[in-house]
Amino acid sequence: MTPNKLAVAKLLWTPENVPISESFDDFYYSTDDGLQEAEYVFVHHNKLAQRFSELAEDSKFCIAETGFGTGLNFLSVVKLWLKLAPSQAQLHFFSFEKYPLRVADLQRAQQPHVELADLASELYRHYPVLLPGWHDVWLLDNRIRLTLWFGEALTGLPEIEASRKGTVDAWLLDGFAPAKNPDMWQPALYQQMARLSHAGTTFATFTSAGEVRRGLEKAGFEVKKAVGYGKKREMCFGQLSQLRPFSLKAPWFSRPEPREKGSAIVVGAGLAGASVANKLALAGWKVTVLEAGSQPSQQASGNLAGAIHPLVTADWNLRSQWYLQGFEATLRTLLPWLENDEIEGDLTGLLQLTVTEVGAKRVSEALERVGLPEEFAELLSREQASDRAGGPVGEAGLFFPKGGWVNPPSVVRRCLQHPDIDVKYGQEVTELTHNDSGWQVLTTENASYQADCVVVASGALNAELNRFLGLPIRPVKGQVSHLNENQQAWSLRCAVTHEGYSAPCGSGCAVTGATFEAPDMSSTLSTQSHQLNLDQVEKALPGWVKGSSEAVGGRVAFRPTTPDHLPIVGPVADPQWLEQAYLSQSQTHAVYRYPPQRYLPGLFVSNGHGPRGLMSVFLAAESIVADLQGDALRQPLSLYHASHPARFAIRKWRSGKG
Repeated sequence: MTPNKLAVAKLLWTPENVPISESFDDFYYSTDDGLQEAEYVFVHHNKLAQRFSELAEDSKFCIAETGFGTGLNFLSVVKLWLKLAPSQAQLHFFSFEKYPLRVADLQRAQQPHVELADLASELYRHYPVLLPGWHDVWLLDNRIRLTLWFGEALTGLPEIEASRKGTVDAWLLDGFAPAKNPDMWQPALYQQMARLSHAGTTFATFTSAGEVRRGLEKAGFEVKKAVGYGKKREMCFGQLSQLRPFSLKAPWFSRPEPREKGSAIVVGAGLAGASVANKLALAGWKVTVLEAGSQPSQQASGNLAGAIHPLVTADWNLRSQWYLQGFEATLRTLLPWLENDEIEGDLTGLLQLTVTEVGAKRVSEALERVGLPEEFAELLSREQASDRAGGPVGEAGLFFPKGGWVNPPSVVRRCLQHPDIDVKYGQEVTELTHNDSGWQVLTTENASYQADCVVVASGALNAELNRFLGLPIRPVKGQVSHLNENQQAWSLRCAVTHEGYSAPCGSGCAVTGATFEAPDMSSTLSTQSHQLNLDQVEKALPGWVKGSSEAVGGRVAFRPTTPDHLPIVGPVADPQWLEQAYLSQSQTHAVYRYPPQRYLPGLFVSNGHGPRGLMSVFLAAESIVADLQGDALRQPLSLYHASHPARFAIRKWRSGKG
């Protein structure tokens, strides 16, 4: 799925600061009182006050809205939630917006509503970058999850998975009037509403248009009329009255059965394993981490610096979307740690130089076709880029204001600093078996560990374990070069990516690299590899390196890579079931004839993160925890499927090559 270029809202304003959409020639909310309209139409007619008050602790409530607009409905609902809902309950608010507002316009629109000022400020601080697709915003110590879909609602709605905890409890239908926004008020909207609803799901909308009422009724909703707000004569509200079956579009990627919180084993204490262990512990699991080495961060997770930045492609493809979400998840985790000096690094900017003709073309097309906003990526001339870097650069580039570098070992250490995480070193896993008591894990030290679930995040070098799991992981050797202060002509002001990357790493030192040396499996540092790094950086940062290949230090590590350059994240399919239900069957049947996937209970994997691990491991960890607990997905379905462990076998079968 490649989304269309995002169009930002163009507004006109009344003297009372009520915004009007130029695209739809309609008001965003009532000129009488927008807040009272939101409370009357959506809060009152969905009975939200009563429902919030009756929630149990630890429960989740999901609201979906068509038309985020100024955020007024959202803020009104959050205010009520904080007043009435239990402190441990979580509100998940989905909202779809084809023409999102800039922060400055949000602020202007909210000025009349002083009672929402504090909540509005919290929203502005976390408001996502204006790029198409799915964005998760976590507010107020994670009591509120706001998932914004920027783009067509009818494109975004099919991307929501209708899981047990992901179904919608209440709908706020607040797109512009059907006569002015006919593209949204379509039968497909009502069908998606029915797919994502349960027997108690309600809806409310300001409109009483006949086609809307009939469309909702046809989809299975009971529709009632009420007096409208202000100048509107009537409105509609109601409840789903008829549940209808909906078949999965990709049953081979269906989600696993959720499990009760308990004990977990994580195999591997690199970035992938440590991030999963941390998210599991924060969710209430007791975690044992088994690491084959004598300390954490054995492979690429042990490098002195790693670059953090989104992936820009010309067409904003699945990889770009996946890594944008990964980038956002990484920032959610790391920025508070940086602010508290709990990890080492700097996330105040990264410069990506367009050192190749292909790279320059990709950036040019992305700016034209995707429309990268300046707060996300700023195009710099060679002179401007030199100023950002602190010395002369070879080419122009993109500057990512929220990118930068971190010290991966410090991130791993921080992840593992949780009282419910116990790390065991020198424990190379040799066998995984499942019985009625859960998983038994054996190691080379003749030790045995038992847990309810296992997450394998052991990277590329445990080939036997990767074969057992059916993971097409290939180790790729990478050597980085370390530069002391005297080996640099100037100090880098920020991390720089080129054909490789160069970054400061504290105490005046820097790191540059890394080589890609497959299938070389030697762990010995080589002068030849250092020279490759120095030749590479000389094109990008001419004159920066003063040291020779014989004089610089360095480090060798092995990255786990995959054939499609995306990580492998999620539940492990039962191989016998996979063969029986899909691979041995014709691939041409109608999709509904195939049963849902069956998994080895409680077995998950986070691997194949390659050179972009810092932009993927935290999203992977969040996704695994959501799968374990049956929570709403952390990604749209297309991206969840794109990194699913069974995807390689399924693709081969579906193409007729199985």
